[in-house]
Amino acid sequence: MKIVDGDKAECARCEEVYPLADVSLLEKETNRDYERVLCEECVEVVGVPQGYSLRRDITFLAR
Repeated sequence: MKIVDGDKAECARCEEVYPLADVSLLEKETNRDYERVLCEECVEVVGVPQGYSLRRDITFLAR
């Protein structure tokens, strides 16, 4: 996960930078080390595959 300026994150798919309130965190249920930040548009394309969970509110990561 790439946090930018303390309150923004880079989407792992499209590489655009968004405020933390506008991105979600895709996590693999069997491997908590696997996390990918995705913007809303990319979440719609990728979806949530079986074995993964989506955390919509990651604003707690802001510095």
